[in-house]
Amino acid sequence: MRYMRKLFLIVTLILTGLGVSLAQDKNPGKREKMFREVQEFKMKYLAQEMDLSELQKKRFFELYEEMSEKKKEIFQEAINMDKALKHKKDASEADYQKVTEAYSKAQTEWSELEKQYNEQFAEFLTPKQIYKMREAESSFKAKLDEMKHNRRKDHHKSRETNDKD
Repeated sequence: MRYMRKLFLIVTLILTGLGVSLAQDKNPGKREKMFREVQEFKMKYLAQEMDLSELQKKRFFELYEEMSEKKKEIFQEAINMDKALKHKKDASEADYQKVTEAYSKAQTEWSELEKQYNEQFAEFLTPKQIYKMREAESSFKAKLDEMKHNRRKDHHKSRETNDKD
């Protein structure tokens, strides 16, 4: 079982790395497809780490997908404001304040949403499984961030090498 877990993690990380490289593509269709694939692997990884039964998996996938969509919606306005601010050359203090407030509002809404979904998860998951879900989410995000960092580092190294030639 431990071997299968490691194998699944390795496959997930490789596919996630592939997805990260596709994310650099300007084609929104490819980016959306890549996002869906990464999300699908993430949910399988979470289910594995949480030791879900087949019955629990079906309910978990549906509810987790719903929660993820709502989370995305909550943060979308703040993210859009943040992107616009980064491209604004003459941003005012008020502009920065608006983005900061938008993120604070989104975090507050997300905390409330998370509490609601934890109550729904508790209907069919144990407290240990809910805890493992949060742990696995953090682990998955850390691995994804590490891969992004390594990819950027490798990209910079290859640019430096090309510049020397």
